[in-house]
Amino acid sequence: MRQSLGELYSTVRKAAVGRGVPHGIAEDLADAVCWLDSLSLDGVSCAVDCLSQWPSNTSAIQLQHSESGLVLETAKPDTAASALFAGPALGDLLQAGAVPDTGSSLSVDVPLLVLAAVAQTCDRLNRRAWLMIHLQGQIAIADCSQETCQLGTVSQQKSVTAHKASEVTLWLSQPDQGRRTLNCLLSKEEFSRCRSRTLAEGLEVCGRSLKQLEAWAALTLVAESDRSRESGAGAGLLDND
Repeated sequence: MRQSLGELYSTVRKAAVGRGVPHGIAEDLADAVCWLDSLSLDGVSCAVDCLSQWPSNTSAIQLQHSESGLVLETAKPDTAASALFAGPALGDLLQAGAVPDTGSSLSVDVPLLVLAAVAQTCDRLNRRAWLMIHLQGQIAIADCSQETCQLGTVSQQKSVTAHKASEVTLWLSQPDQGRRTLNCLLSKEEFSRCRSRTLAEGLEVCGRSLKQLEAWAALTLVAESDRSRESGAGAGLLDND
């Protein structure tokens, strides 16, 4: 289903608010989804996965002090953090320059949304950072900097201390991948082509997932009646949404 960036942003933001997400976090989610879909990474389905688990099946995030500096921990032990909080939290660490030399790791429900948040923070601050996403059997590494993001995968050998399937780690320096070969999934050139194509042609998004977002967005509407209008419902002279 074809959508413009503005249409998709509005739908995702309203869907998040309809699910009870705070407005500021809803805007962050909409930004992340548009970024992902502009690269054909199906951010719409990521949003549905994230909002479906909100808030009961995920955890909030706590900022703790440790010997290595500030660390992020989930409020509920052994529960993945919601990407709604994890992405902005890692972005805040990056902005504050508080990412430890050993990296900052966190288990999250939808890692791609975290990738989008980190990449957008790097672009906004003109900084560079690496995000490792530990998947079953392989590791994805994103190299994020101003106006671009490169993504690749490396094979991961089995070990006793295997990472959780949804763990992400933020680094300020390029992580050591040993002798393993990085298989490029998204190059600088492809990143630029995708972004330019999005601005010119719009986005092709998952229709089924979009309908779910539209259903949640409809929860922000109220019935048309004299009583609702007296309470402030309806468009005013300055409303453009």
